[in-house]
Amino acid sequence: MDGDLYDEFGNYIGPDLESDSEDEQSVYGQGDARDDEDAMDEDEDAEAEAEAAPMSVVLHEDKRYYPQAVEVYGPDVETVVQEEDTQALDKPLIEPLKQKNFQVQEQQLPETTYDMEYLADMLDNTNLIRNVTLMGHLHNGKTSFVDCLMRQTHPSTINNDTTIPMRYTDTLFVEQERGVSIKSMPVTLLLKDIKGKSHLLNIMDTPGHVNFSDEVTAALRISDGAVLFVDAAEGIMLNTERLLRHAVQERVPITICINKIDRLMLELKLPPADAYYKLRHIIDELNSLSATHQPQDNPEEPATVFSPLLGNVAFASSLYDVCFTVESFAAMYAAAHEGSGLRGVDMAQWLWGDVYFNAKTRRFTKKQPHASAQRSFVEFILEPLYKIFAQVVGDVDGSLPQVLEELGIKLTKQEARLNIRPLLRLVCSRFFGDFCGFVELVVRNIPSPLEAAPGKVAHCYRGTEGPLVDDMSSCDQAGRLVAHTTKMYPTDDCTFFLVLARVMSGTLYAGQPVRVLGENYSAQDEEDSRVMSVGRLWVNEARYKVCRLSHNVCRAPYTRGSRCACWGRTTARRTRRTRAS
Repeated sequence: MDGDLYDEFGNYIGPDLESDSEDEQSVYGQGDARDDEDAMDEDEDAEAEAEAAPMSVVLHEDKRYYPQAVEVYGPDVETVVQEEDTQALDKPLIEPLKQKNFQVQEQQLPETTYDMEYLADMLDNTNLIRNVTLMGHLHNGKTSFVDCLMRQTHPSTINNDTTIPMRYTDTLFVEQERGVSIKSMPVTLLLKDIKGKSHLLNIMDTPGHVNFSDEVTAALRISDGAVLFVDAAEGIMLNTERLLRHAVQERVPITICINKIDRLMLELKLPPADAYYKLRHIIDELNSLSATHQPQDNPEEPATVFSPLLGNVAFASSLYDVCFTVESFAAMYAAAHEGSGLRGVDMAQWLWGDVYFNAKTRRFTKKQPHASAQRSFVEFILEPLYKIFAQVVGDVDGSLPQVLEELGIKLTKQEARLNIRPLLRLVCSRFFGDFCGFVELVVRNIPSPLEAAPGKVAHCYRGTEGPLVDDMSSCDQAGRLVAHTTKMYPTDDCTFFLVLARVMSGTLYAGQPVRVLGENYSAQDEEDSRVMSVGRLWVNEARYKVCRLSHNVCRAPYTRGSRCACWGRTTARRTRRTRAS
């Protein structure tokens, strides 16, 4: 019988025998076909393995001793397989959630030279408000100029040990790292003019890079005027001409600020007479560009003429806290000679152009009294400025304290030991004082929101004539609410947006339902619109926001439906057409 169970080669060919070690020799995925199907529903070879003979040869790479991760955790769980010692010991396996911040924010309400309640009350006086855009070519000193205004109104931001710009309106971390403004940033400041009268300036600091020109457009749409910054050493650049043309097309008044005049002295080392020619050449070129780009649709409207005598040109050095006009400089002479009958307004008319001062007759004349006579702008403005810079930079004989005492500038012992650049900025800031000349330039040449409303509505509004246009043109607070939105700013964690808008008519309240109209909205097709509720109303100060009535910085997380401590009808004061954010 045994011979029938084996072939001639000795291989067993008899009936199947039961093995006691079958369970021990089986591996995962082999054995009973039913267990295979239950454990591996997604295995395409399950049927083939069930039909295979139990004694068939299984390769090593086909054996599966453990289930796959997708079978254990499911297809919705992400699994990562790493080699050992590839992850640092100080890095946790599961990192905790961190709240990412993308911009710089003040942690406390900074100290200001004015009371916040006074600033909020100024928002109700439209005649004392100016909405102005600062624009210019890249690195022409717009953001550092705003830093000077912040140091003037926020004493806590003053740092006498360095002249590195703090770039207060560059709130994004990427802006601070690159040193270039990317987003236009609004800031509301309370500043005084030459006569000491306070005005509320809603300033929009815009980027100078040509790739971010859309930010300038958004700022001009809600502004009543613009200040064009020009580098005194570089002159008219490519984007300077482009921005001038754009402002002319937007039909907003334009003023000029020739910045970085310190480069004429410290870098180019020009004599005062040559520096005057350099400044005069810049102004003449700007007048030529203004006449070239004047729109032809209204021939009766004359082109803007820039001249220091007209009060629409200022000179500044934002690095050393210097800003003046011919009128503000003349006011300094009038204050120094108080009681002599000298009037700054009269003297300012003789401080530009081919005008000379005759020391014998004590009069200004257009005829040169002698061959070496200097023009009045050089003699009364540039030469004193050159002497201050030269005295601080090249003080080799120790006569600086005596000169500063004659100028009425007092320095402490610690301030006198500062480095040259911080010391020069400190001396210039105390000699020229506040930027009252810049405020006077803005107030005189840029209309108030009430005066600029008819022209702004005629240029921006594309609807039909009717009561709505009349309400916007007259800034009727009791009329229908119309707000022109141009910008959206993210919160600290970039999870929500705040809207910057200009209230053209009506009154905006916190919690008020409004209809937001999209760009495709029309009276016939209202699909591109949505009814939403107004959140909080803010006064934007770049790195911090002040609630419209509470006069405090609200630190509560800004989420949908959240309410701060100053929420309510008592805090929902009327916001005129200055800004609602």
